Amino acid sequence: MLYFKASLEKPFTYISSGQFISEGNWIHSKRNMDSFEIIIGIKGTAFIMQDDIKYEVVPSSVLLLLPGHTHAGYQHSAGDTSFYWLHFYCHGQNSILNKQDTLNEISPLNSTPYFNKLSDSIILPVFWQPESIEKSIILFKQLLHIANSGYYTSFAADYSLTSILLELSQQFINASLKLSELSYSGNGNFNLLLEWICLNITEEFTIDELAEKFKYNKDYMAKMFKKHLGVSPKKYINGMKILKAKQYLGTLDLSIKEIAYKLGFKDEKYFMKLFKEYENLTPSTYRNAYYKIFYNNE
Repeated sequence: MLYFKASLEKPFTYISSGQFISEGNWIHSKRNMDSFEIIIGIKGTAFIMQDDIKYEVVPSSVLLLLPGHTHAGYQHSAGDTSFYWLHFYCHGQNSILNKQDTLNEISPLNSTPYFNKLSDSIILPVFWQPESIEKSIILFKQLLHIANSGYYTSFAADYSLTSILLELSQQFINASLKLSELSYSGNGNFNLLLEWICLNITEEFTIDELAEKFKYNKDYMAKMFKKHLGVSPKKYINGMKILKAKQYLGTLDLSIKEIAYKLGFKDEKYFMKLFKEYENLTPSTYRNAYYKIFYNNE
């Protein structure tokens, strides 16, 4: 696996972005570009090869295509394939790292967080699947809106692009550090618990049921959440539900009530109150805030 590291001292330059939606049997064209491209899977599978390495871009996976490298489709995708795409330039110092070099960059954060070699950089795998893609998708939709809203300065899109890269980088670093810390401290069961919450966030379950399922004392589990995540189990779970709600609000044609029920809330008014508590705006206001997206099918 290869990793991309880039300095934040010079701004990234936004070129273009959109949402691709395939019509019928589709395969990615062959090309070699002078810019970077990020692809985030939404639906179906896009089969894309960079040089001689084959990738399957499935929903929530992220692929970074590098300038000066040939990429092309190597297999046809079904007619319901869709993904977000984003082209940008990197003018600052950047490099491609191997796995060991990347670990050397990240590992000091575990023991010496104030000595951060990455404080002025982003670092991204060429291909990966973040645990929580929702924040990145929300930022991506904001970028699509900004890019198609006629802002008087191109810096608006450049800064929005940088926010996406920072969020993806933070997701990768968090996942790397959490895996390392939990493995080191013998708390693999807690990692499984977090994964279970992520996979079942649309279901209705209580804190007591969660503790029982993973054989934790309820008070001890609360201490684990506070130690590793800095919040209570309830606040973490509600935060995850709100993240999923924002994704649904931006991608699904469902009413607020339907989204509340889909996330395991029996009371839509409680859901709306909780959403406003976390986001400082109502679900309807959030849904209406970002709507301009460029769609393409070629």
